[in-house]
Parts: sequence; structure tokens; C-alpha cells
Amino acid sequence: MLVVGLTGGIASGKSTAGRIFREAGIPVICADELAHEAVMPGSVALEKIRQRFGEEFIDSEGNLNREAMASLVFRDKDKRRELESIIHPWVAEEQEKMLREFAIQGHKIAVVDVPLLYEAGLEKSFDTVVVAYVPPEVQIQRLTARDRINESEARARLDAQLPIEKKKQLAAAVINNAGSLEQTKEQVLLLIEKLQAVAESGSGRAGGTVERNQ
Repeated sequence: MLVVGLTGGIASGKSTAGRIFREAGIPVICADELAHEAVMPGSVALEKIRQRFGEEFIDSEGNLNREAMASLVFRDKDKRRELESIIHPWVAEEQEKMLREFAIQGHKIAVVDVPLLYEAGLEKSFDTVVVAYVPPEVQIQRLTARDRINESEARARLDAQLPIEKKKQLAAAVINNAGSLEQTKEQVLLLIEKLQAVAESGSGRAGGTVERNQ
């Protein structure tokens, strides 16, 4: 089975691309969703967060205070790495379980949506990597509108990630989301055709890579 890493930057349209993959019948694992599950009330990960970061990061209902945690980790790289060291092992284990199940079900391609794929050094964990891209200024515009934050806060969040232009250079394929939804869909469907060809020619997790697409 060909395992595709899907990544991008904040507000770059990665979720939209993932939805189009799903609509085409390709299973998509969302690392963010798994990370949310990892810190459900009563989980081992949430208790570790309580112990390491303090009660102020747990709300009155026993959930992770995501706003407070986001504010901390976007400003402090060491704290972000500490948080990741708690959550990522559980996410990785669940991800592998799901991939094995997809292979048993007969899927030839599976996509794993990982926002910080390059930042975490995970590119070698996938047969190929696809980046959802928009120019940085478009990221700023979308992020300020979506999250109702000011431009300074939006830029701080972008600065916490590898620049989108660098990710674009590193990727095997690029989905440009600066245009219409229909244009994005056309790109994803064309990419799926290429991925299917690679999956048919390869074997297992060493299926190969796609021809670079921008």
C-alpha cells in the first residue's frame, strides 16, 4: 500500500484536499484528530500534561485547555516539543494500527494528514509527501479571518512552522489552493491518478514517489 503524507501550513487548505481524497474513496488519517483523542479526559496523556504543565492547562470540565496550551507552545519551542513528546507516541501507534487495517481491507493508497510533518522529521515515514500550498500572505488573510486574531498573532503562528515556501520545495507534489475549490479538486483528482499508477507499479510501503507536480 502506498502511504502518502499530506501536509502544508496553517490555513493552506490541507483539510479541503483531505476531504477530496476521501470523496474519491481514499482513506485519510488525520493526525490532529488522533491528537485530540490522545488527550481526552481520563487519558494517560492528559494526566502527563497536568503533571508537567500545571492545572491551568486543564479546564473546569477536565478537558485540555487548548487555547492556553496553543498560546504557550506557539511562543515556546521547548514547551511545544515537550507536549509533542507526550502526544506523538500514542498518535503514531494508532496511525500504524489504522494503516494496517486499510491494507487488510485492500486499499492501494492511504493518506495521512500531518500538519507538522517536516517539522517533526517524519518525511521518511511516507512513500511520498504532498503539500497543500497557498502564498504566505494568503495564509495570513485566511488565518486572521478564521481564528479572529490579529496579523501579529497570525504571523507568530506561521513563524512556529517551517515556511510554506520551503515545504513546497521539499514536496514530491504540490496542491495549489490559492484558486477556486474546483481548481483544487482538479489538482487532487489528477494527483490521485498519478498515485494510483505508482501504487500499481510498486509494492508495499516502498511503492515509490510521484512525479513532482506544482
